[in-house]
Amino acid sequence: MLVEDNSDFREEVQFHLQRAGHEVFIAADGAGLDQVLAVHHIEIAVLDLGLPGEDGLSITHRLRMSHPEIRILMLTARSSQHHRISGLEKGADSYLTKPVDMRELCAVIESIRRRISPAVADHRAPGWTLSLSTMTIMTPKGERITLTPTEMLLLRPLAEAAPDIVSRQQFAKALGHREEDYDYRRLEAVISRLRRKIATSDEESSVIKPARGRGYIFAAPITVIP
Repeated sequence: MLVEDNSDFREEVQFHLQRAGHEVFIAADGAGLDQVLAVHHIEIAVLDLGLPGEDGLSITHRLRMSHPEIRILMLTARSSQHHRISGLEKGADSYLTKPVDMRELCAVIESIRRRISPAVADHRAPGWTLSLSTMTIMTPKGERITLTPTEMLLLRPLAEAAPDIVSRQQFAKALGHREEDYDYRRLEAVISRLRRKIATSDEESSVIKPARGRGYIFAAPITVIP
């Protein structure tokens, strides 16, 4: 489900998603979305924030209450950290900013689809669990740790990419900063505090590992849940 009021951009996104093999329904606002939901099953909703009438944040909050099974990707020109955090707090599963590379958009949607596939979930190894709705991470021993919004913005790409590397540039973007302007010493300090926060044993203290100056990886099995 694509909800976007700019008709040219809406057609462009629809074209690329259809070419990637997705069935795509479109709407220009929340009312159009409700009409589609009344007759079709939707797995993923791609929402703009600046919609006429009801904005994307309000729609996200409403969908979380009425259709908790739908995964939500926010696609918007609002790139500040404040807007990213607000979107995630309202229940978005992912947040991308315009202009967006259509290959990245398709890759994120595929990542979301893999996470909601029961077949994939059933074969995940036991380990850590990152909960998006409660902003917590559970250790393999069952200890639940509450995360700050900034920590959530850092852990989420690590969990979704695991065991692949998340680059320092990706972290800067996730935090709403321009890559060329970001002081990466701040990132190292925040990651260091996060590692200490989720460390509950000598083994788990190194679960977030540096990757030869390129970024970090989450070096353990982890499941992301809504």
